[in-house]
Amino acid sequence: MSRHSRKLTARERQVYLRLLARTKACRGRLILAVVFGAMFGGSIFGIFAAARGGMARIFGGTATQLNQVANDWVGRWYAGGLHHDGLVTVLVLGLLLFFVLLRGVGYFFSKYLIEWVAQTVVLGLRNEVFGRILRLPMLYFTGSRTGELMSRTLNDTQLIERGITEVICDLVQEPFVLLAAAVALCLTDLRLAVFSLVLFPICIVPIRIFGNRVRRNARAGQERMADLASLQQGVVSGAAIVKAFGTEAREQARFERLSYDFFRRQIKITAAKAAISPLIETLSAAGACAILVYARRTALDLPSLMVFLGALFFMYAPVKKLSRVVLFIQQSSAAAERIFAILDTPDTVFDQPGAGELRGPIGEIRYADVTFAYSPGGPAVLNGIDLAARTGELIALVGSSGSGKTTLVNLLPRFFDPTRGRVLIDGRDLRKFTLESLRRHVGLVTQETFLFNDTVFRNIAYGDPDATRAQVEAAAKKAHAHEFILAMPKGYDTVIAERGLLLSGGQRQRLAIARALLRNPPILILDEATSALDTESERAVQAALNDAMQGRTVFAIAHRLSTIRRADQILVLDGGRIAERGRHEELLARGSIYGRLYRLQFENQAPAAPLPP
Repeated sequence: MSRHSRKLTARERQVYLRLLARTKACRGRLILAVVFGAMFGGSIFGIFAAARGGMARIFGGTATQLNQVANDWVGRWYAGGLHHDGLVTVLVLGLLLFFVLLRGVGYFFSKYLIEWVAQTVVLGLRNEVFGRILRLPMLYFTGSRTGELMSRTLNDTQLIERGITEVICDLVQEPFVLLAAAVALCLTDLRLAVFSLVLFPICIVPIRIFGNRVRRNARAGQERMADLASLQQGVVSGAAIVKAFGTEAREQARFERLSYDFFRRQIKITAAKAAISPLIETLSAAGACAILVYARRTALDLPSLMVFLGALFFMYAPVKKLSRVVLFIQQSSAAAERIFAILDTPDTVFDQPGAGELRGPIGEIRYADVTFAYSPGGPAVLNGIDLAARTGELIALVGSSGSGKTTLVNLLPRFFDPTRGRVLIDGRDLRKFTLESLRRHVGLVTQETFLFNDTVFRNIAYGDPDATRAQVEAAAKKAHAHEFILAMPKGYDTVIAERGLLLSGGQRQRLAIARALLRNPPILILDEATSALDTESERAVQAALNDAMQGRTVFAIAHRLSTIRRADQILVLDGGRIAERGRHEELLARGSIYGRLYRLQFENQAPAAPLPP
């Protein structure tokens, strides 16, 4: 069966029922919404009966069953009988106003209660999805687009809100309206009612034809919108690269192409929606003409004719709304399925049962025969890694791009878990500790520095929001960032633009180093932490890091080999394996991979600032 067919698939029903299950916490409001929906729909019959009785007394007309209903109501409420025509007319019209008011009250409260339930469900979903995104394993982000994740959190939840509101509103209100209008038709003229109800479904044909077109194009439009969001996010994040390579025109063309595709889909939706009303109106006019001919030949009086046409008109909206229920369910099911895909993503890194807190000083970190692959059965990025690092040691990782350096250090804060082997702290597997306590003991400075659109103070204190101004300044001084921070317009209270674009690369890097040092972690990971610094800043920061290493273990990934001459261990990775290990002088003396890398680097660039004695 085509996914765009009118009938719901088993999958769509399953997803929508799972979505509706989230309304159980609001069942009391839903029951009230049904009561007010019945009031909204049932009052239509009272309006027709009162209107028929009022018009019969004003314009005259033959008695009908519907007129008798109105007379019976008035007779019960007015003990004096029905011989005072003026007073009876007032009472009948009063009944008309009463039922109109009753209809308005029913509509307001049913709509409000259902909207409240829908917004509550969406609120919970949006918060749950965002929380889930924060806790997704790092592997998930390697295959996901940022713009698509944003679209799921914002756009898809809005589609779900509409799907819940419109579907429940239509199912709660419109069947009662349809039933009341049908009863009014039958009580006015049974033969004409049967004829009209038999031909009335013809009006559904245009809705079905054009509704399928709307559905197909709406789904494709959502996909194009996700593409647009992803493209825009990428261009904004990589603005410097776009400008540096002069690809503004190319990116503009890509955006315009996707935007035009979205525009084309929206125009098709607009055309399909716009075509429905004229067709329905034409069919309705033809039906009204047939009814007028019938009224002429059967001498149907004017009040009965007006009530009949009014009831027929009131039946159109419920039929139209109920016919689109499937469309809304399909749209919201598609959006819900994308959201549930995030919520159902299995955890690959989580707290094991019985995991305890990591406390106290850390003596030794050991990788024991560690192998890692990003996908089951995929190529191993790390293979048989064995190493040991003790407190106060600097472990340097070097090697060509793709050799596994970053993956190796990412196993330490458990961004991933080894495919085989173990990473241990003082003889205990990292999985024996809670994630929160483990990561509290690890400071990380990455090559691609990320800063938030917030003040300098809050960026440095990000990992420790309770830090005092003195502690933040002390960390900044260690990272040699204090002086340039004070030179900023508002010092530590200066708001940094998104991603720190108003700062130099060296300034961003020093803020990131200060952020890591503020936590005073026993384990420090430096992924090319000094790559963006000039010679003078590098000398100062290396000296600060050298002081900060006292009493902690440092893993440093370095391409500039001059920065790791004093390392206690230098590990040369090649193809996911440790090809060489030793101190700087030992590895140079061997003249193997490390020696070749060192000579090549110093033949092509000036040496970096040496570490202080």
